[in-house]
Amino acid sequence: MKKVYSLTSVLILLIILIGAKPPYAPAKSSSLEIKGYVIKDDVKINDAGVRLYQNNQIVEKAMTKKGKFEFILFSDMEYMVEIFKPGCITERIQISTKEKTEFSGKYTYEFQVDLMDLRKFKGVDISDLDFPTALIKYNSEEGEYMHDVPYSRTVKKELTRLRAEAKKK
Repeated sequence: MKKVYSLTSVLILLIILIGAKPPYAPAKSSSLEIKGYVIKDDVKINDAGVRLYQNNQIVEKAMTKKGKFEFILFSDMEYMVEIFKPGCITERIQISTKEKTEFSGKYTYEFQVDLMDLRKFKGVDISDLDFPTALIKYNSEEGEYMHDVPYSRTVKKELTRLRAEAKKK
């Protein structure tokens, strides 16, 4: 009788374990391929340096060729792309892949970075430009990665103010 009870208990436990769902649903595996185009005065810039940061650590470096660079970003991360060239103001783009997307696999997002001549801001405090000039994240309503428009408007106003200040000097 003891054997039957033990065997029944083992079978019930096995059925429960087989039928149980994992405690979490595995996330869709996806990646975001970013393609950036760097220009200055409407001309593609070669040999601009590009650094990709994750958690404030450089994870990849590149130099532009024909004004282009690209990286693969993985889901559930925060990234910063930094573009620099001697004589130009360094540009920073923050990209979040933390939002859950509706797709798995690879998604491509393209954007353009217009480098500004540092000499045009001589005598002007441009320390506010140490912050990202754009924020990019997944917009679930649109079903795609997009620039954060309100943030971009704020940056544009600040750039307009700095350019006006530079003209006065």
